[in-house]
Order: sequence, then C-alpha cells, then structure tokens
Amino acid sequence: MAIVSCPHWEAATLGDIFVTVTGDINAIDLHHLERMKNGALIANSGHFNDEINIPALEQLAVRKRRVRDLSMSTPYADGRQVHLLAEGRLVQSLSCGRASC
Repeated sequence: MAIVSCPHWEAATLGDIFVTVTGDINAIDLHHLERMKNGALIANSGHFNDEINIPALEQLAVRKRRVRDLSMSTPYADGRQVHLLAEGRLVQSLSCGRASC
C-alpha cells in the first residue's frame, strides 16, 4: 500500500472514508461532495459541527435515508450514495458510541 499526496479536490475522487479534524467551516464542501465516489463515508471529528457542508450535501441528495441511529445515506441523482455519520456532528464515543459511562 502506498501513501499518495494530492490536492484535496483530487482526493475526494479517490477516498472511501473522509474524517474532518480541522475545526474550520466547510472542510468538506460542495466541490468535494460532487466528486466523491459511490459509498464514500463522511464523518466529523473536529471541534465544530460546521466542518461538513450539510446544506450542500442535502442539495445534491435526491432523498435522505436513515440507515442506523446515527447514520444517513444520501443518494445522488446519478445513483451514487454518500454516507454521513452522526448527522455531521462530532464522531466520538459520546455521539456514536454504544458503550456509555
């Protein structure tokens, strides 16, 4: 397995799993969401809940389908699906974990 370095807009076409940890707004934006391949998984583990542009994802989706408690499948018009964890909120033991204190 090789580690490849490339611009983020190109990585959006290659990756299977995207986890933001930037603390910045729209780290995953419309131009990334448009390029993601079928079955891509998106999660936010950064400081704020704005790292994934959820309105842009909803704009691309023809519908939203809850797959599990905190997992949403968003099919696009072209048949691709992108999966969003924790509704774009922070993915940590408190938001997605089954084990509680």
